Amino acid sequence: MNVLQRLYEITELPTLPEILVRVQRLVNSEEGNATILAKIIQQDPALAVKVLKVANSAFFSPANQRISSLPLAIARIGFNEVRSIIMAITLIKQFSKKSNILDYKKFWRHSLASAFFSQTIINTLPQKYSSEDFQICFLSGLLHDVGILVYDQFFHKEFELIMNSALKQEKSFLLAEHMIAGKESHPMVGSALLELWKIESPIISGVRFHHSFDKAPDNQSRFWAVTYLTEYILCNLALGSFEGTIQQEDKSIWDVLSLSPDSIGALFTKAEADVEKAGVILEMEIGDPNSPLRMI
Repeated sequence: MNVLQRLYEITELPTLPEILVRVQRLVNSEEGNATILAKIIQQDPALAVKVLKVANSAFFSPANQRISSLPLAIARIGFNEVRSIIMAITLIKQFSKKSNILDYKKFWRHSLASAFFSQTIINTLPQKYSSEDFQICFLSGLLHDVGILVYDQFFHKEFELIMNSALKQEKSFLLAEHMIAGKESHPMVGSALLELWKIESPIISGVRFHHSFDKAPDNQSRFWAVTYLTEYILCNLALGSFEGTIQQEDKSIWDVLSLSPDSIGALFTKAEADVEKAGVILEMEIGDPNSPLRMI
């Protein structure tokens, strides 16, 4: 299909949003604080309104104590959580459009839930993780299916072919994609886009191997293992967009993460809270009259 070669030749590929780049720089610096983050957010009034809406939502403000200050919103939600929300909102805005095949609301609900749940998983692990590790896992979860968006928006005929094959032959999307696209599957296409964006290599690995745990390199095992387990659990909660359930997990995942298979039930329960949180963020986008998600 030569999708990867054609991907590098597309001149109108979206770039990484500037505000996202600035927030990443701030978080990775030693000077990161709520006041500076608030100033960055204030430069995008629409984004500032959304952050305040999230802070005043029932999920983050059960006592219904409304606030109108960005620094207070950041204090209520949490510095790292606001950073994650900004990443999510800016990427949704950058990559959403009308489609005759892809349900973008459903897609982003799964992606957002994956991002939040990735952080929940590493919180349960016995190892200690840094703020940067949380950011890597969040973005790996958020972007793991970005290759599907690339297919829908830039290789739509091929995407239709894969979807029609899955429907007519009653196959899963993953099997139809493998038979038609071969190695140029959505994980490979998505990771190629992230390479063009110069995203950190652990995030690229998380995206590239989120369906092929056994092929991932050992040097970044904790990151791709978290993304893989996130996908496994959410797909089997019927939150895998249209990809379907994953029948059997790779047993070695438990050794890599130092978790017991018995923890799967508790993780399923925790996933439900992150799905709810994803719904809150997505609702902010749907509620915006200028949001492209309203067209879906």
